[in-house]
Amino acid sequence: MHSQQFLNIDRLLAQAVFFWQFSAFHSSDYPWRETHTELSDWLDGLSLQEVQNLKLDPEELTNQLSVYIPQLSELYSLAQLPELTVSIPACPKGLDSGINGRKWQQITKLSALGAEYHKPQGGWLEWCGGKGYLGRVLTATTGMPVTTLEWQQSLCDSGQSYANNHQLDMTFIQGDALSPLSDDLIKEKQHAVALHACGDLHINLLTLGIAHHINAITIAPCCFHLTQSVNYVGLSSLSQQSTLELSKDDLRLPLQETVVAGLRTQHHRELEMCFRLGFKALQQSLSESKTYLSIPSIKKSLLSDGFEAFCYWAAEKKELILPEDIDYDDWLKKGEVAFVVMEKCDLIQHLFKRPLEVWLCLDRALLMEEADYDVRIGEFCLKEETPRNIVIQARKQK
Repeated sequence: MHSQQFLNIDRLLAQAVFFWQFSAFHSSDYPWRETHTELSDWLDGLSLQEVQNLKLDPEELTNQLSVYIPQLSELYSLAQLPELTVSIPACPKGLDSGINGRKWQQITKLSALGAEYHKPQGGWLEWCGGKGYLGRVLTATTGMPVTTLEWQQSLCDSGQSYANNHQLDMTFIQGDALSPLSDDLIKEKQHAVALHACGDLHINLLTLGIAHHINAITIAPCCFHLTQSVNYVGLSSLSQQSTLELSKDDLRLPLQETVVAGLRTQHHRELEMCFRLGFKALQQSLSESKTYLSIPSIKKSLLSDGFEAFCYWAAEKKELILPEDIDYDDWLKKGEVAFVVMEKCDLIQHLFKRPLEVWLCLDRALLMEEADYDVRIGEFCLKEETPRNIVIQARKQK
C-alpha cells in the first residue's frame, strides 16, 4: 500500500514540478505568468486577505486551483493520512513541569502510540531527547527504563537531575547521534523513539536500527533539509528511481507550513517580510546585481523602529554603506508589492507542501519495509498542536 501511494504522489509531484520547485521569496512575478494566463489572472484578482483565508482552507483552495492545476485534486487526497488514535494513560502529577500545552499534547500522544504499538523488553531509547520530556512519560506510564541520547550536556544534566529527583528510571548519555557512540546504544530488544529529530539524525536512527535488528522504532520526522548531502539522497529503492531532484530549498518547503498564528504574530511576519524584501530590492539596486545577501534573524523589537532603522541594521550586518539620499518610503512600497507577489506564489506552493512531506515520510517507511519491518504511518496529533504531526512506526516482523 505504501509503495503505490508513494509512486502516485511521486508521479504527480513530477508532473507539476513547475508550480512548486522555485523560491517564492525571490520571485518578482509568477513563474507561470506567460504560460498559464488564466491562473495568473485568477491570482491577480485576489486580495491579500483572500490569499490568507484560502491558506487556512486547503480543501477550498484545492477545489479552486484544480481548475488550473489538475494534479492538485488527486495530490490532496493522496496526502491525507489516517489519524492514529489511542487512549492516553494518566501521568503522575507534575510530570508536565516545564512543558507547554502544545508540546505536552504531542508527547503524551506519541508516547501512548509507542507503548500501544510495541512494549520493549529491552527498554526505550529516546533519540535526540533534550531534557527527556518524552522519556519521562514513557518510563512513568510503562515502567520500562529509558536511555536518552542528547548532544547538549546542559540538557542531559537537567534531565538527569529531574529523573533522579522523581525516581524515574532514566539514564542520560551525552553524545552525537551521528557518531559511532550512538551506534553502541542501539540494542535489538529496544523500542527507539524520536520526536522531531532533524534530518540526518532521524535517518541515522533508522539505518542503525535496521543494522542492529532493533525491535521497533517510532519517529515523528522534522527538518528534512538538515542533511550533509547537497541534494536529497533517496532512502528506499523506489525513491532512488524517482525523477525528482530535491535541493535543500525544496526540502524546506514542508516546514513553511506553520501552526495558525495570532494576529500580532501575523502582523510581525508581514512587516518583517516587507522590510526584508524592500531592503533586498534596495541592496540589489545599489550593487547593480541580482545577488541576494542573506540577512540574519532579527529581534522583533527592531521592527518597531521602522524600515530605515532596519536598513541601517541590515547594511551594518553586511558591511554595506548606504547613500544619504535614499527614499526609504519608496523602497518600503517596493517591498510591500513584492510581499503580495510572494504570498500569491506561496499560495500555489502551499498545496504541494504536505504531499512533499508525505513523499519524504513514505520514503522512510519504505526503507523500513524493505528491511522486513511492518510499518504504519499516520497523524499522531492535530495540526494545531504541530504541523509536523506525521508519525512513522516500524516493528520487526516475527
